[in-house]
Amino acid sequence: MGAHGINGIDHLVVAVRDLDKARDAYQRMGFTITPRGRHTELKSINHTIMFGADDYVELLAVEEPHPVTAYYSDLLKTREGIAALALKTDDARAAQRLLAEAGYPASEAVDFGRPVALPEGTRDARFTITQIDIASQVGGRVFLCQHHTRDVVWRPEYVQHDNTATGLAALVVAADDPDAVAAGYARLFGTAVEEQGPARLVPTGDTPIIVATPAALHWGWTSDPALAAPTPFLAGFVVRVADLDRAQQSLQKSKFPTVVGNGVLRVSSASAGGALLAFAKDFDLRALIP
Repeated sequence: MGAHGINGIDHLVVAVRDLDKARDAYQRMGFTITPRGRHTELKSINHTIMFGADDYVELLAVEEPHPVTAYYSDLLKTREGIAALALKTDDARAAQRLLAEAGYPASEAVDFGRPVALPEGTRDARFTITQIDIASQVGGRVFLCQHHTRDVVWRPEYVQHDNTATGLAALVVAADDPDAVAAGYARLFGTAVEEQGPARLVPTGDTPIIVATPAALHWGWTSDPALAAPTPFLAGFVVRVADLDRAQQSLQKSKFPTVVGNGVLRVSSASAGGALLAFAKDFDLRALIP
């Protein structure tokens, strides 16, 4: 178990107003989308994009007000996009105690689930989460996510994608003060900040976190509407692909505007539920943000 019981990045939560529209957009880009799920206790609905690299992206919409999802409801009043970062943990309750001992405002663990229709019958996917109240420091909600039914969530038929996506290559955070925000992430993960040109890179144990100013991110996503959001915020993510040519073909079929350069394919937040999106085979931060 890593620092504070954290083992890396589990998934990203992209909050959207129209879940069907978001699902269709990501399908057009070559992703396999899981059937709609409903978090019975939390009154939220979702689709997920599962990766063989043991992480995923969650497209989430709120059906009814609930204290646990109030953060997403508030965000959606002003914009869509990446609202939360879920962290891997083997034991959410044990991690909550470690975080509290380290001075983090971590909430009591919450258990919940959603029914999943499988060929052998319906089963519940069960989770335990612990929220860490540091959104103002790092740009979005952060919580620990413990999976109790991994075999229900990571199904072989869900991790194969036409665009050859294999996993998350990086999370991109926009900040006016990259040093301060990166330091906040580094403390959480127990790692050291790496300075790479205008950006800061924070190792997490698996998927790195990139922190850069909106001006630096404008280089890759010119005049993207998402970059007008108040900073800091969870701006976008990079997907690792096995075959960049096939990924480009999927994007060409989608008809979404795509910027190609330095071995990176970039898609506007307007086409990706409010998130800056990029695809790369061999991720190199200097190719994303020179």
